[in-house]
Amino acid sequence: MRRASQTNAIILRIRKTKAAEFERAFAAEELPLWKDFHKGGKLLAASLTRVAYGVEEDDAKKGKYVAYILYAVMKDMRAHTEHDEDERFTAFLKKARRWQPEGPSVWGGRTIFRVNAE
Repeated sequence: MRRASQTNAIILRIRKTKAAEFERAFAAEELPLWKDFHKGGKLLAASLTRVAYGVEEDDAKKGKYVAYILYAVMKDMRAHTEHDEDERFTAFLKKARRWQPEGPSVWGGRTIFRVNAE
């Protein structure tokens, strides 16, 4: 039986003064990890999007943070766990947490439907 993929949606809030540093660090440290996992068939799709509009617009302006949507579809929960335990990710996460005025909003579960766009 084929295992179901696992989808994660995370809202990150990064201090406005650290947003550029966060994006540079993400590109240098987390993006290569994504590419490795994608090449190995463990990461099926992923994106990091800087939020331009939405229900937290006023909160972001008042709170002086930039919100990001992180979307990742992993092959399965095993691949998700492997990513989260990878020393490259844990090093990046330790750094990124210092730039967050509050914890992220995190959701995840078994993927039911998905259409990929390139």
